[in-house]
Amino acid sequence: MKQIFYFISLLFFAGCAPVRFVEPLDKGQLSVGANLGGPLIEYAPAVIPLPFVAAEVGYGIDTNFTVHGGLNITSMMFGNFHLDAGITYKFLDQKKYIPNVSVSPSFQFVYDVYDKVGKFWPVLDVNAYWNYGKRRNYFYAGFNNYFELSKTMANDQPQAHHWLFSPQIGHIVKGKNQNFQFTTEFKFLGINLNSKYSFIPYSGLLGDMGSTGIYLGFRWFINKK
Repeated sequence: MKQIFYFISLLFFAGCAPVRFVEPLDKGQLSVGANLGGPLIEYAPAVIPLPFVAAEVGYGIDTNFTVHGGLNITSMMFGNFHLDAGITYKFLDQKKYIPNVSVSPSFQFVYDVYDKVGKFWPVLDVNAYWNYGKRRNYFYAGFNNYFELSKTMANDQPQAHHWLFSPQIGHIVKGKNQNFQFTTEFKFLGINLNSKYSFIPYSGLLGDMGSTGIYLGFRWFINKK
């Protein structure tokens, strides 16, 4: 039972948002956006994604280096101040079928305003992406790593899981004038954890292994470079 509570809490927060930025912004470019979605749950008679809403902001420090942050609006409605922040760095350029590759170290922080307790998780995303067409839309595939630093779980039991592994695939459509983007992502949340006995009825394409997250987003560029 203690591992079930651990799974619920970690998957809940890990499923609140897609990867922030796969492709870095241009130098000096500023964007704001929002996304909707989360882990799939069985809500009879249908299966629906949890309706998490989050806002984001990003700024291009250099052509291959972007800083970004996000704030979960839904969590705030339930008394949790939940933010994330990090960077995205592209270290490999696309050459024909060899993709661009970027890395995004970040963190998630949640503070319960009622119980006055906080929680911190380091996160690491690695993504390969392929630009195509005149607008340089792109597909991407990668994986998200969530790290649990606490040595104990509920009731002071030894921590059983320090790592949550979540592969992801997505697609970005860019506006004609490069002033906005539509984002879509599927994330296979926590495939190294079993969700069979969770009291939250998670659902996913991989059966009892974690859950599947679905996200839609929009990003608008305040200044075009």
